[in-house]
Amino acid sequence: MKRLTITLMLLAIVMVARAFDFSEAAPTGQTLYYTITSGNTVKVVSGTDKPTGRLTIPATAQGHAVTEIASMAFNGCTGLTSVTVPGSVATIGMRAFAGCSALTSAFLGEGVQTIGMMVFSSCTALDTISLPTTITQISAGCFSYTGIENNFECWQDSMLYISHYLVSSKQARTGILTVADNTFGIANIALQSCHITKCVLPEGLRFIGEQAFLLCSLLDTVQMLDTIPPTLGDNAFQGTPSTMTILVPCGSAAAYNAAPNWNTLNIVEDTCPTPAPPISIQAAGTPMFKAAVNGNILTVSGAESQLITVTDMAGRRIYSATCAQNDIRVALPAKGLYIVNIGNAAPLKVSYSR
Repeated sequence: MKRLTITLMLLAIVMVARAFDFSEAAPTGQTLYYTITSGNTVKVVSGTDKPTGRLTIPATAQGHAVTEIASMAFNGCTGLTSVTVPGSVATIGMRAFAGCSALTSAFLGEGVQTIGMMVFSSCTALDTISLPTTITQISAGCFSYTGIENNFECWQDSMLYISHYLVSSKQARTGILTVADNTFGIANIALQSCHITKCVLPEGLRFIGEQAFLLCSLLDTVQMLDTIPPTLGDNAFQGTPSTMTILVPCGSAAAYNAAPNWNTLNIVEDTCPTPAPPISIQAAGTPMFKAAVNGNILTVSGAESQLITVTDMAGRRIYSATCAQNDIRVALPAKGLYIVNIGNAAPLKVSYSR
């Protein structure tokens, strides 16, 4: 029995030894462990030493680019107080920093794309985090049971925003929800079981996560303000009414119907605005002369052989010539009021306001 116990202990040591390919000191002094994932890339994995204090993960290790932080890599590192992740890292795996109860801040570099499920879950002291603009997916529960959830400055209209991302919501939120401008993405299941009836999504939105609107059973309309469809995660609207309408801007229905996952939804194009009619003014006592503005183009009609002068309200001359034909067209340089003089007729006042 004693021999078997010793054998198992030796086997366990060998297994730990084989869990990483090499170790190296981080710029901040802690020992980090790496597994080679290709000829020139590695991922950070858990090892025998648990890092403490302020940790900066390097962009390279022994000549390899550090492109991933493995699932559970720093799980339960209760002495870790701060972490900086370089932009070389594209993926942070599930629960990579979960349970780091002393972690107060995390800084993710430009280049990080995917944040796995529950990455910072139960980091109860975490109240400062910086997310880059390169994020393409935020998985479920990334910031559950963290200090960020108790930071009222991160909450807007019952929605939890971190940097430019909507990551969670309060299920009691009802009525119409307008997602904040400059929101780049919506996390997986961020709005799960919401009670809203309409959601307005801003221009510039880049992605909507998997099951983002899961079981939002009252959601009737989702209004998109951008003509370019954001990336739509799988089952983003699972459990919403079958009659739900996706209202998209005029002229963008084809783009939405061609985008992955959007073509299964009820895409309805918003009504295109009717062009405003041209503004037309006719000189009193001279019915043969007319001046009309359409866009920034002034058209003067019925003024053949007449001297036409156009000035702005400050008296600056915009145009002056004898009309050789029945109509002339003048491009107005800026919005405002203009005076049109035609021969000896009373001046006409026109407005360029569109």
